[in-house]
Parts: sequence; structure tokens; C-alpha cells
Amino acid sequence: MKTKQAVQIAIIGMGPRGLTVLERIIAHALAKTTQDLLIYLFDPRDPGSGCHWPSQPDHLLVNSVAGQITQFADETVKDAGPILGGPSFYQWLTDSHGAEGAAAICPDAYYSRSMFGEYLQWVYHYLLHLAPANLKVVFCKEPIKSVQRQAEGAWTLLTETSQSFHADYFFLTTGHTKPKPPHVHQAGPAIVTDPYPIAEKLAFIPADCTVAIEGLGLSTFDIFSYLTVGRGGRFVRAAVTGALQYIPSGQEPKICAFSRSGLPLSARAINQKGVSGQYRPRFLTMDKVLELRKTGPLDFVKSILPLLLNDMKYAYYEAYFKQKKGHIAAMLFCNRFVFATSAEERQKLIAEQVPVHEQFSWEQLVSPVYAEALQSHESFKTWLMMYLGQDIFEAQQGNINSPIKAASDVLRDLRDHLRAAIDFAGLTEASHRWLYSSFLPVMNRVAVGPPKERIEEMLALMQAGVLTADFGPGAECKKEGDSLILSAKRWPQQCKVDVLIKARVSMHSPKDDESSLLQQLLKSGQARLFYNGSFHPGGMDVDRNFNLIAADGSPVANAWALGIPTEGAKFYTFVVPRPGVNSTAVVDAGRAVARMLSMIEKKHARSKEVVHAE
Repeated sequence: MKTKQAVQIAIIGMGPRGLTVLERIIAHALAKTTQDLLIYLFDPRDPGSGCHWPSQPDHLLVNSVAGQITQFADETVKDAGPILGGPSFYQWLTDSHGAEGAAAICPDAYYSRSMFGEYLQWVYHYLLHLAPANLKVVFCKEPIKSVQRQAEGAWTLLTETSQSFHADYFFLTTGHTKPKPPHVHQAGPAIVTDPYPIAEKLAFIPADCTVAIEGLGLSTFDIFSYLTVGRGGRFVRAAVTGALQYIPSGQEPKICAFSRSGLPLSARAINQKGVSGQYRPRFLTMDKVLELRKTGPLDFVKSILPLLLNDMKYAYYEAYFKQKKGHIAAMLFCNRFVFATSAEERQKLIAEQVPVHEQFSWEQLVSPVYAEALQSHESFKTWLMMYLGQDIFEAQQGNINSPIKAASDVLRDLRDHLRAAIDFAGLTEASHRWLYSSFLPVMNRVAVGPPKERIEEMLALMQAGVLTADFGPGAECKKEGDSLILSAKRWPQQCKVDVLIKARVSMHSPKDDESSLLQQLLKSGQARLFYNGSFHPGGMDVDRNFNLIAADGSPVANAWALGIPTEGAKFYTFVVPRPGVNSTAVVDAGRAVARMLSMIEKKHARSKEVVHAE
């Protein structure tokens, strides 16, 4: 399938990250590339959608508002190449669903993953329509099982049906992959170790059984939705109170949910920042982070966390004083807070003006459960219902107006600043371990939770008796004889379980992946795992140009990895681009593509020199 004189490029994995690489190549090709390019794309699903396939149920939602999702670069994106105009997810929705009326589409609403998958597939065809004549795209609906280095340095790619392709360069953008399945089949109650795709994996569950769900993260809310609304149940608003109520269909199983913390992720507040509004740091600035990086590996707790907490406090007290005393009082306090010369002076300022029980507390965010609430099952159940209700109330106030939600949103808004501190072994080994074990779970719980409606639904399911989620911190589900028993740790509460769904999704290492490609890359030495000292947080090792690092420590000049395959060397790679914020996903892809095109141009120039010499 080799085309004469065309440079052949492979993109392995055509979900959102692979789509961004394709977009960057086409943008460059439109602007200045005259060399003939043949791009091979490989994915077992239709190109573009990745895990957001359009056929999944409509009640499964994207976890970002429509206005804050795009697949295109814009003027804020720095050093990523030419700008290729294209619609955001929200803009596409207003056009593609015009029959429903543009007014029905809201930029601050959450839409289905099936719709997002349609958008991603549309982007793919939009890019093909724009591709110049010297660029040809060939899509192969198969995964790649191996990539072999040729003698001259190019690559041979082999699909699972043994089709062979030549590539001068390749990009690894496989996104979410799965760990190797358990080898031993256990008789007895059903254990679902991977709930996706939900409609297929959970269809066997009957109504007359008890289902335990391990984990209270985003996957669990998908499962709640499938086992309730997906079974014909309905959520309705009470006419007088506006509270959400659940009307069962009778087809729901009994659901029990538990987690290490005993708490669900916090509700995402109503967006008040528009498409690209973000908190502007006063303490954890990019200049400060880059200055700190010059000193060597950082201790996150000593160097980064105090600055981050100051920014969280700033956002908290700005919202607090606006709410209590107005804009001018907020400005006065915030100016004094910024220009205070010590932590002690800032704390004195807070103590003078804010009652203790209304002060920002990181410790309270980390451990929000009161000791009194852990005295018994009933006390925890009462506290949890109140906690969920308060969380819904704060989320309704918005991510600017609610003090606690404004502070929590700082964690999301400053992810690029955290990346600048953490990426490429920016932390000491011990600090990197602490980050993943202690900081990241809290960050995920308070800053990247589901839409507030999902917490409302959880509360309504508990009130309807369909869901039990009050097992408290440390609950476990263990096999006892031929049965599975879910037990609380702090009080006598047990439940016999028919089905256990493990929804606690953790990042697995490529060495434990079921992908034969990742296994082969590691085994052949064409790639290696990322380590910070002896700590392996996950992912393949890459350099700052995203070239794979071979087993001998040398960069592989014509192979790149982007996104989730690099989670470890990079921090928090599983986000889609956002308009107007210099999106990291686009910048990273732009850097890798620019590197490749520079190599192509130099090689083309040398070829011309040889021809002229002859």
C-alpha cells in the first residue's frame, strides 16, 4: 500500500487525541507543507469518537458543559501551528440540532456522550473536507498489534488481521485501554471488573437482585443512570419544593454503593465563567512554578500546595465577602490578602473578619465527615443526606458565587500550573507518591465531579429506597463462602450481594494492559515505562517533544505518544480541549506534529541537495 514519494504517517488510535493530531497535521499542510503526505489511521471504532460512541444510551452524559469542549485550536493556543477554524461542541449542537431551535441548546448544559461522539465523527469528516490535495487519509478499522522497526529506521505496522503497513512516522494516541482481564474464573456471585460498555456488560442484571457498586466516582453515576432511568424509571421535580423525586419502574435492582471515603464526588457547580473564563492565580503563577522548577525536583507539600491553597482562599473569600458585604468589601479584603507579607498575617486578617465556622478549611475538604457522624449507621445516614443536600445548594449558587465551589474550581482552573510543576518528574519521588495517593483523590472528589443533577438524582434514589449508600468510610465487599457480603467498617451493617460491579477506575500501567501493541513496544525495547526514581505512576516514558523513550534511554526520533499512554510522565491527560484557554491537548499535539514536519522538511531538503549534486 506504499505510495511513491509520499511521506507515510500513522496515527494509532483515532479518538479525540488522535483527532487532534490529525487536525494539527492538516492545519500545517494547508498553511505551508508541499510534501505529499499519506496518513494511515487505525482504530477498531469509527474515526473520531473513541470511547464516546454514538450508539450508547442518551442518559450517559459528558462531564463538561458544551461550551467548554472543542476539537480546534484558537488564537489563545501558543506555539502549536496554524489556526484551523472549526466549531466547538456547543456551536455544532446549535447548527446540527437547529430543528429543535438554537435557544434549546445551552452552552452551560451537559449533553450526552452519544451526541459528543457524533460531534467527534463530524469533526473527522470536516477535516477530510478541508485536507489539501497533497494530503491523503486512509482509515483502517482495526487495532494495531505490533510496530516493528525497519533497518532504515521506518516502521512496519501489523494489524490484528495481519495487514501490513509502512510508516515513516507514527503517533500513539490509543486513549483509554483496558487492563488484562483476570485469568481465574470465580464461581458464585457475578463480579463485573469492567462495567463498560454499560448497556452490554450490565444487561444480565435482573430486577430481583442486589447489586453492590465499588466506588462512588463518575463511573458509578453512569451505572446509577443505567440501572434506573435505563430500566424505565423517571426523575420528576416536585411542583412546590423543586426537589427531584424518583418514580421507580419496578425493574430496578436493589443498589448498594460504597467507597473508601464513603462519599461521592462533589457536584460540579453551575458554570458562571462562560466558555473560557478561569480563575487568575495570584500566588501559583506560571512564572513562579517555572522559577521553582529551576531549583530541581520539588516537594509538592512544601513548594506548591501552600501557593495553591492561597489561591483557593482568595477565590473563597472573594465570593464570601461579595455575598456577605458586597463587591467593595471583597476588593478591600482580597487586596490586603494578596499583599500580606506572611502566612501569619493572612491568617490574622481572616480571623479578624470571618467567624471560625465560616473560614476556608482545606482539612475540612479533605475530611468532611464529622466525628459525631461516624458514631452509628443512623447518624452517618442523617449526616450524609444533609451533606448531599448542602452540596446541591452550593452547586446551585455557581462556581463564582458559592465560596466553596469557587475555591474548589481553582483546582480545575489551575491544572496547567499543576502540570508545569509535576510533568516530567518535576517532583521528588516521595512527593510524587504522595500526590497520587493523597492529593489526587481529594482533587478528583472536590473539583471534577458530576453535574449537580447527578447528586440530586443520587439523593432522590436514596429517598426512594432504590439506593443505599450509607455504609460509611472503609466499607468492603468480600467473599464469604459462596456469598458476597458488603459490610460497613465502623458499625454493624451488612448486605448480601448478588452482583458486584467494580467501578473504581484506576489508571493501570501499560505493563498490565491487554493491548498487544503496548506489550510489544515494551518487550521490543522501542518504549519503556516512566519512572520517577523507583515510583511508576503509570504510562510510557516520553521526552518534552513527546517522543517515545526507548529501553536504552534514547528518544525514538520518529515515534510519539500523546494523552493517556503518557499518564505518569504527564499529569491529568484525560481531558478534551477547551476553547480560549491555550488547551494543553492542542499544544502538546502541535509540538509533536511540528517536530515531525521539521524532520520531514530537513529530509526533503537533503534529498534535493543530492539530486542537484548528481
